[in-house]
Amino acid sequence: MRKLLLASVAALLPAVALGADAGLQWAYPVAPQGLPQPDPVKTFQAKGTKTGMRLTMAQINNQFGPPDWFPDEHPPMPSIVTNGRAPHVRACMLCHLPHGNGHPESASVSGLTSNYVVEQMHEFRDGNRTNNRAPVMIEMAKDISDAELKEAANYFASIPRDEQKWIKVVEGKTAPKNHVGGGGMRFLDEGTTETVPIAPNMIYEVAADGEGAELRDQHAGFIDFVPQGSIRKGEMLATTGGNGKTVQCAICHGADYRGVGDVPRLAGRGAYYLIRQLNDIKTGARKGSSVALMKAVVEKLSDEDMVNLVAYMASRDP
Repeated sequence: MRKLLLASVAALLPAVALGADAGLQWAYPVAPQGLPQPDPVKTFQAKGTKTGMRLTMAQINNQFGPPDWFPDEHPPMPSIVTNGRAPHVRACMLCHLPHGNGHPESASVSGLTSNYVVEQMHEFRDGNRTNNRAPVMIEMAKDISDAELKEAANYFASIPRDEQKWIKVVEGKTAPKNHVGGGGMRFLDEGTTETVPIAPNMIYEVAADGEGAELRDQHAGFIDFVPQGSIRKGEMLATTGGNGKTVQCAICHGADYRGVGDVPRLAGRGAYYLIRQLNDIKTGARKGSSVALMKAVVEKLSDEDMVNLVAYMASRDP
């Protein structure tokens, strides 16, 4: 099945990793070129769904009507979240999923404040967020209405904490052998028990259920395989500032790193998303008035330091 599905979402992502330095290119993965196309008539179904839906991959990847496999598990969603508005505003749940936790190529927006979500869409609109994931968001941000944006932001802000846990963090010297496939996601290599070493400046964020991830199943989460000892090192940086290397994260993000007011939560968010933000701020791919405060946080951090920080934050409960 995997060979039929890998190409299905590859076209959704640009092929240039803007804002990524050479050491962190792994955090900006893109789908390989020339992946086989899925059978256009074969249908698929998410495990455990009660909807009875069986959909082709074209239907699953419909930018203006992706599937909600478990509609009984969340409040009613605004139409901008479920269907978007053609031609420029894609359905929010296409990438962020109905619970807002998203895939590695997108952000986990669940539980962020409505004001913060609105502010970030304006940052995309105004050219202050420009990495390789940004073009789609920029296109949407320039067309979405204030009312539509507020509806979507209010919905994702309402996602309760017990539904925000999406990432499992596994610390070690090795990770299961894996590869980048459709959608720029990492998948476990099937049929092998081989492993790959985890370098001190590397994280493998891998779909726990590859088929479910490709079906946009909101039950199919991700595993962050992080370097041995990185969580403890990240905790020391976050709590002490590393003897002047950075700033204590709790000052702005709260003692539990779940955010304070419109300052976003860090706890429990995916390592790939978090490290892209640190790197984008450091390289200038993410700007804006609120980001100015983060420059002092990141300017002295090495790639390994950033890996340690995000490993720690991803390991925390949302």
